[in-house]
Amino acid sequence: MKFRFPILLLSVLVMLTLSACGSGAGGKATPTPVPQIVSYEKSLFTVERGSIVSLDSLMGEIVPSKQDELFFRSSGFVTRIAVKQGDQVKQGDILAELQVEDLVSQLQQAQIDLEVAQANLASSRAQREFDLKQAEANVVILRARMEMAKMDVEQSSGSGRVRAELNLQIAEQNLLLAEETLKLKTEGVDSYMEQAVKRSELSVERLERLLSERQIVAPYDGIVLRMSLRAAQQMNAFEVAIVVGDPTDLVVRGPYDYDLADILNEDSEVNFYLTRDAKNFYPVKYLPNFLAVTASTERSTSGLSASNYLYFTVPEDLPKEEIRVGRSVQLEIVLGKKDDVLLLPPAAIREYKGLQFVIVQDGDSRRRVEISEVGLKALDKWEVVADLQEGDQVVGP
Repeated sequence: MKFRFPILLLSVLVMLTLSACGSGAGGKATPTPVPQIVSYEKSLFTVERGSIVSLDSLMGEIVPSKQDELFFRSSGFVTRIAVKQGDQVKQGDILAELQVEDLVSQLQQAQIDLEVAQANLASSRAQREFDLKQAEANVVILRARMEMAKMDVEQSSGSGRVRAELNLQIAEQNLLLAEETLKLKTEGVDSYMEQAVKRSELSVERLERLLSERQIVAPYDGIVLRMSLRAAQQMNAFEVAIVVGDPTDLVVRGPYDYDLADILNEDSEVNFYLTRDAKNFYPVKYLPNFLAVTASTERSTSGLSASNYLYFTVPEDLPKEEIRVGRSVQLEIVLGKKDDVLLLPPAAIREYKGLQFVIVQDGDSRRRVEISEVGLKALDKWEVVADLQEGDQVVGP
């Protein structure tokens, strides 16, 4: 009996061992993964000496050089839109209107009143002209009669002379009356009729002005470049609604870029491509401080200068069939060219706390070289000013 407890303990241990093995009967035990050893191979870049051309590109658009922002000079609801973006327009065409039915009716009545007043004045003037000619004729006739009466007086005697003198007095008085009548006809004016016409003219002018304030009219033959209108829209006075342009003179417009604006000048080399993948290009000129958009009538033109866009000329030798308003083109700007400079790929340059440097491989050793200046930048190479030699091997970051 004294060996019973050790034997029991041994049995329990055996059972526990078998139980543990049985729990994995469905498959082998999963081993603990061992981390792989990763080896990072540093890239080596060779310092080169050669030429570099730094380029930048812009998406451009062919637009009219002369553009006008059009607007209503009165507030109201839009009731008529006669054009859409891209439409050709003629000078004087009504492009859009606010509600004008009430003004049109009033204007039509005022025009009728003016026609009536003008007709009355014309009739009055014609009658006055007739009366004037009649008065002139009466004066001529009565002068002749007076001369005849004088002759009768000279040739008569006795009682006949008395009668002749009386006829002469009558003739003189008739002539005086005719001369006064002629004077009145000459100096007479149709003041009432003229005032009636003037009042009607002022009424028509006022209504036409009110009507024009609710209309947008094409200032010249051109093309609609932009529309900011929709039917029944509430528009405020002097809010830009339509932009039109004169397609007789075109330019290329690109988005404004502050960095490019600081570099570009009239002598900058700029190339024009019809498409991004085009091989042929045309040289064009940058137009500094170009003012393309102007505001019509009362609105100020402040803020509409070249600060909104960059402008360039259209190539003179570009085929006419390739030139159309709204066409997208590609512009390539040459920022700079240099020869015989040190060149490195941008991936070779390290930066820490604002300082740029490279690690040069010298056999089994390495040294750090500060970059004094990064000059022109191309897509795959940068100009560097540093204590480097052509052929130096630089370890990439």
